[in-house]
Amino acid sequence: MARAISTADDTRTYRAVASTMLVGLLGSIAIMVIGLILATLHGKNAVSHVLPLDQVIPSLFHGKPEAVLDLGILLLFATPLVGVVVAWVQFIRQEDRAFTVLTAVLLVLLAIGFAVALR
Repeated sequence: MARAISTADDTRTYRAVASTMLVGLLGSIAIMVIGLILATLHGKNAVSHVLPLDQVIPSLFHGKPEAVLDLGILLLFATPLVGVVVAWVQFIRQEDRAFTVLTAVLLVLLAIGFAVALR
């Protein structure tokens, strides 16, 4: 039999997910601001293209501002996924089978969507 979930468990889960989302948001904003500063210092008044995914990391090592901006955007996109993973871990710890399964299904659907998008 599943154990009862307490209000404290719910609060802990909400705080963990909210903290994850906030850190991801603020981190992505900080990275994008750094990218904009680098673009300004390199004399670029606008970054007009998005790098292909496989070129972001190598371009970061070359100090390209557009790579820094793209990294910030990628972090912003990844933040909700990480929030779902954090919630899933919390549900596992709480032994909440219904939400554990539901969140696992959501993660599988997100993985399928990501795989389809990469094709």
